[in-house]
Amino acid sequence: MRLFIGIRIPDEIKKRIEESVVSDLKKKIREARIVPSENQHLTLKFIGETGESNIPSIEKIISVSTRKFLPIKATIKGVGVFPDEKNVRVFWAGMDSSGQLKRVNNLIETELENAGISRKENKFKEHITLARFRSIPNLSSLREILERYKDEPFGMMEIREIEIIKSDLRPSGPIYTTIFKSSVDNNISIT
Repeated sequence: MRLFIGIRIPDEIKKRIEESVVSDLKKKIREARIVPSENQHLTLKFIGETGESNIPSIEKIISVSTRKFLPIKATIKGVGVFPDEKNVRVFWAGMDSSGQLKRVNNLIETELENAGISRKENKFKEHITLARFRSIPNLSSLREILERYKDEPFGMMEIREIEIIKSDLRPSGPIYTTIFKSSVDNNISIT
């Protein structure tokens, strides 16, 4: 199964993003493939294809990370693109946890590598993907949207859960299903 470790975004923040920047992307940049709001999340670690036999080890790593680091306060603010404006492939909203999520990512990556499940990548950047591009969009429209929302505050959130999420790729887009959730409120819950 295809897995990643992620953090879900609160509905009120997704709504603010949808009503502002996503609305502009839909109207002004036809090349933008918008990520549906129900799929917006922060990826702590993309694992990819892995066997079900690895899930107990991943659950343990997530539980330890949750107890060690959460809760974390994060601000969702501003927008940007990967890799750059001339070769844009991803349009994102920024997230800032004052480096706390990077620490969680480092622990998860190290532990997954030690367990032989996944290689360490060291390329983590706090962000929420809002749109993807297969071709280069109209750069003047892109720059206009980037400028308009570069410092836009979308909200604050308290991160209290880390999830293992299964990604089923479909022609209509991926379907994300939480298969394990570790919370500071109850430590472990399986859904």
